[in-house]
Amino acid sequence: MIKPKVLYHASQNKNLEIIKPKQETFRDKSEGPVVFASPDKANVTKFLVLSDDSWTKKLRFGKNHVHVISDKKRYMEADKGGAIYYLDSTTFNLDKTKNGGKNEWTSKIKVKPFNKEVFDSGLKAQLENDVQIYFVNKETFDLISKSKDHGKEIIKKLKVFGKRS
Repeated sequence: MIKPKVLYHASQNKNLEIIKPKQETFRDKSEGPVVFASPDKANVTKFLVLSDDSWTKKLRFGKNHVHVISDKKRYMEADKGGAIYYLDSTTFNLDKTKNGGKNEWTSKIKVKPFNKEVFDSGLKAQLENDVQIYFVNKETFDLISKSKDHGKEIIKKLKVFGKRS
C-alpha cells in the first residue's frame, strides 16, 4: 500500500500544537503509546465525541461510514465539538495485522499538525462528511452488537439521522 501524504487525527481539544503518543485507549496492549491517524477524514469525525463501544458503534460498510448510537441524550451532552488535525504521514506506519486495517496509521513520536478544521459539533462534522448516523434504542443496539454481519442487515432497515425520506 502506498503511504498517503496526509493523515487526519480527531480530538476534542481544538488547540493542539503538538499531538503526543498516548495509551489511554489501545487496540493492542503491547503496542505502547501511539498517535492514531487515518487517511479517511470521514472515519476520524466519528471520534470527535467521546464514547465507547458499550453504547456506540463506529462501523464501515464498503465506502459507507456508519455511526450507531444507543443513547442520543448522552451523545448530545458529550458533543462539545473538536478539531480534525492534518498531519504529515512521514513518521506514521501501518500495521495491517492490527485492528483497523488500512485506516489506522500510528506514530510512536509526537507530531506537529500543519492544518486543522475546527467544529462546534462532532455530530455536524460527521454529517458534513457523509457519515450515516443512527440513533437507536438499547434493544436494537444490542441486536446490532451481537449480529454476525456487524448489524449491516438491521441498519439497512433503519432511518438515517438528518436525511429526509
